[in-house]
Amino acid sequence: MEILTTSASSQSLKIVPRKDAASPTITLTDKSTRTSSTITATKTTEGDYMVLSAAFNLKEGTQYSFRVKDGLEEIYRGLIFCTDQANLDNYSVNKDEYVSQGTYNNDFVII
Repeated sequence: MEILTTSASSQSLKIVPRKDAASPTITLTDKSTRTSSTITATKTTEGDYMVLSAAFNLKEGTQYSFRVKDGLEEIYRGLIFCTDQANLDNYSVNKDEYVSQGTYNNDFVII
């Protein structure tokens, strides 16, 4: 699974495809709404990896499936999760939505 942000600037996916492609395209599908969009990416290589750079239009907390194609042939498929949280080891789906109470009143009431 690849982790991307909501940034409108160019982000990159580092993958190992089934074969090399001259001009790959990415089909991005939102898993919650099932809407798809096609993205044209710029390709570079780093060793055996294909690095695809593009500007993605992503929503916070959403999962996407993506397929990389060379023409009509699919050469890679994977998942993307979009988050702006910096510390992924402590990722929380409830960030800024749940506040725990800091004081407790454990007094016994005897009637």
